[in-house]
Amino acid sequence: MTWAIGLGASASNSFDGITGSLEPKTIDEQSMAAAIRLWREFFWPHARAALRQIGLSDRHKNARRVLRWLKANRTADISVKDIRREALAQALDAEDTEKLLDGLTKAGWLRRKPLEPTGSAGCKGHRWLVNPILY
Repeated sequence: MTWAIGLGASASNSFDGITGSLEPKTIDEQSMAAAIRLWREFFWPHARAALRQIGLSDRHKNARRVLRWLKANRTADISVKDIRREALAQALDAEDTEKLLDGLTKAGWLRRKPLEPTGSAGCKGHRWLVNPILY
């Protein structure tokens, strides 16, 4: 960039005279470090932010919210009630929360835990095991 800016300044802000023969033959350590810093501190964070926004919906936003909550709380297993109340602050109803958890299961972040037999007539709610790779 220093070379291009310097060339532009000497050509009175006209780049018509730039050809391949005018390119620098070597790149010094300072220029390489500046290029790496530009990429790491400017281009990469902006690219990540832009890519996060492409085609994402509220469903994706809620999934990221749940994953962040799971990571912060390091919970081994969860229920619809846990996620609905704690992670999502009741933004979704139970049915939509279960659909969200099923989507996270398909993505490999969760695994549905087999139902355990209970002595009561009521059905115990489903639980999901959290993939330890999240931690």
